[in-house]
Parts: sequence; C-alpha cells; structure tokens
Amino acid sequence: MEPRWQKQGYLFLASQNISLFGTMVTGYAITWYISLKTGSGLWLALATVCYLLPQILISLVGGAWADKYSRKWLIMGADGSIALLTLILAIIWGTGHQSIWLLLGFSVLRSIGQGIQQPAVSSAYPQLVPEDELTRINGINQTVMSLATLLSPVLGGIILANFNLVWALMVDVFTAIIELACMTKIKLKAVRQTVEAVEESIKQNEQDLLSGIKYLYQNTKLRQLFILAGIGFLMMTPATVLSLLFVQREFGASVTNLTLQEIFWAGGSVLSGVMVAKHKEFKNNAKVLGMAIAAFAFIMMLMGFSPVIGIYFAAMFALGVCSPYYMTT
Repeated sequence: MEPRWQKQGYLFLASQNISLFGTMVTGYAITWYISLKTGSGLWLALATVCYLLPQILISLVGGAWADKYSRKWLIMGADGSIALLTLILAIIWGTGHQSIWLLLGFSVLRSIGQGIQQPAVSSAYPQLVPEDELTRINGINQTVMSLATLLSPVLGGIILANFNLVWALMVDVFTAIIELACMTKIKLKAVRQTVEAVEESIKQNEQDLLSGIKYLYQNTKLRQLFILAGIGFLMMTPATVLSLLFVQREFGASVTNLTLQEIFWAGGSVLSGVMVAKHKEFKNNAKVLGMAIAAFAFIMMLMGFSPVIGIYFAAMFALGVCSPYYMTT
C-alpha cells in the first residue's frame, strides 16, 4: 500500500505544475504579441518590468502571509484571482478593446497574484511531504518545471500563430480551473502562528539579511564574486530581453522564429541542468562563474554577427547550456 502522503503530495505537485504551465504559455504569448506588434525595445522593457517587479515586491510579504494564513486558501485565492483577471482580459480583448497598455496593466495584476501564490506553494511542500522524501520530490518538481519551460513556448507559439491572443489567455484560465479542482482534494492544515511569532520571523529575516550584507562586506573574495555576478547579470539581461527584437529585425517577425528561439534556449538549459546536477559541486566556483560569464558574452557577441538563423539558434542553445553554470555557482 502506498504511503498516505504520496497521493496528496503528487496531486499537489501535478496541480501546481499544470497551473505554472498555463501561466507560462500565456506569459510567452503576451510578450510575443507586444514584441511583434510594437517592435520596440521600450515596450518590451515595460512588459518585463510589469511581469517581474510586482511579483518580486509582493513576495517579500508573501512569505509572512504564508506563515500567518492558510496556505491552501492563499494558493487557491491567488490562482483563482489570476484566472478571473485573465478571463476578464480575454473578454475585453475579444470584444475589440485591444491596447498594449491594457496588457501591461493586467500583467501587473497577474504578477501580484503570482507573488502571493509562489511563497505559499514553496511552504506547502514540507507540510505534505516527509522530510526524508522532500529532496526526491523537489528533484521531480524541477524536472517537470524544466519540461514545462521547454513545452510552454511550443504551445504558446502554435496558439498565437494559428488562432489569436484570446485563446492563449484562455489556456491559463483552463489550467487554473484544473489546479483549483485538484486543490479541493488536498488536505493542507492551516499553520496558525500568532502575530508576535510572525513579527519575530520577519524581524529574524531582517537580521539575517543585515548579517549577510555585513559578512559579504568583510569577506573580500566573496564580495568580489558577488560584484562579478552582479555585473554579469546586469550586462546580460538587456541582451537576453531584446533578443526578441533582434530575431524580428534580422530574420523576420514571425511567431515561429520567436518560438524556436525559446525552445533552443530551454533545451540547452535543461540539458546543462542535468549535467550540473550530476556534477553536484565545483572545486572553484569563482572560476566556473567567470568562465560561464565569459562564454555567455562571447556567444552573445557571435549571435550579433549570425549570417543565418540556424547559426543564431545554435548560439541560443549554447547560451542555454551556459545558464545553469552561471545560476548555480
């Protein structure tokens, strides 16, 4: 007989990845639509900010809410709200009221919902899964997420190329309905903490953050490594975001080209991620990080001179290979 936790744990894992898959499909479709319609770096930058910044900011308090309130209802409330907002957007868009600003506004609201949902999801796994099984479940979860990253641009591209944005929006609604139905079957006990306990947890997090900053300042090698990583990330991010525009202007503004770009990137990242996981750890993280950044920069430079799109896609695959080495060291 299978342990009692398995049914609940695997059902939760499946439900959250189904929801994530729908969110990613819709996210890709919205970004590509903005890119293809405007051909503007400014609009792409605004879309990126609207998609990421609210989620980052709200997640700072989302963790405290996950400790104070029912994680099950936080997850269901956030995902249900995202689905409702997306449905409203699909209806408005389908009636002909189409505006890039409308997409950006709803992207902000969707991002807030994700910032509430994700900390609650992360906190729920230790409740549902025994400690000795948690590593294995996290590994399975990472594998499924990698597959979602690989397949979501495929579906997003097919829908956007053959139908319209409304259908891409409805994917997130349908996957949210599936997730909500699964969540009703999951028994996730509320973690009741007093206000004082939550405030103490927040205070402890602030102290840990300050201690980390102080330690970083005092440790020369770690500080140099942190600065190197920060500069690398700062220099690489604009190029990766604006790669959509590069493909449009150099090789043609088509959904197929944008889809293949994401597939090659994700494929390289998944393959390299498996290699990094098998390696477990590196003797010299600073050297690996420096080599990854240097390789990233060199490949990005070559991409700018790609004479044909096939060479560009090969370079994009190589960038995907570099990504896990940069992110995990």
